[in-house]
Amino acid sequence: MAVEWTVTIEGRNEFGDTCRKEVRIDKSWKRLFDGDIGLSIGDSKKIMAALQNAVVNHEAETYAFLRRICPDCHTSRPVKDYTTRRIRTVFGTVEVRNPRWMLCRECHPGMAGAFAPLKEICPDRATPELMELTARLGSMLPYRQAAKVLADFLPSEPTETHATVRKRTIRIGKQLDDQVMQETWRARSQTDDRCQLEMQLPGDRRKEFVISIDTAHVRSADQHSARISSSSWPDVGAGDGAKGAVAISSPAAPTSRQSAIVLFTLSRKSDIAALGL
Repeated sequence: MAVEWTVTIEGRNEFGDTCRKEVRIDKSWKRLFDGDIGLSIGDSKKIMAALQNAVVNHEAETYAFLRRICPDCHTSRPVKDYTTRRIRTVFGTVEVRNPRWMLCRECHPGMAGAFAPLKEICPDRATPELMELTARLGSMLPYRQAAKVLADFLPSEPTETHATVRKRTIRIGKQLDDQVMQETWRARSQTDDRCQLEMQLPGDRRKEFVISIDTAHVRSADQHSARISSSSWPDVGAGDGAKGAVAISSPAAPTSRQSAIVLFTLSRKSDIAALGL
């Protein structure tokens, strides 16, 4: 004696199309005498796999139909061919119809390109949820143990081995590293590039000094000469209030030996010693 349970799944989109799927589960009384009451993990896998198959097929057909309409002239794109595509989800692998549309002949005359709309929403042939779940288990458990956990509780295929878990974990980890690098780069680009460098001094104000530098390029007075000299005028201030001036002049000609003349006019010799010169 057995009891047959029928689960009916029905979905309807905005265009009025209806999708219906039925799942039958047989429960025998012998299992009840053995203490097996209610639905088991195997029954739940069967139900969720059937539900996922109906939902994914319906959504894939709807998305492919919407992408066939050209957004510019609102006409239907020509059909190149129809193939099948296997999409791995958390609740099993679903095989869907995978059409390929040609480019619109009105908007792209002379071009014979084609594209698969399902590749846009699922480029890895696996949903992002399955990729994230696999990577999370792969980061916490050994790869073989993570693959066994997925096979025990989810309607996965035998192809979901430890090698698959390892590849997905490494791929997700690389994507997270790239995301962190991009966020760090954006944060640095938004901050001011100008920054102040501070030196650790011993605390003696007589040895402290502040230097500000201004640079100018001076053209040679000789009209037949193309040499340009660059001069810098730093202002030096000691921590105890004494101030001085430094003049640095160097020719910028690449063929000549660059030289610098440094003139210090400070009030005390201790200020020069504070500069470490």
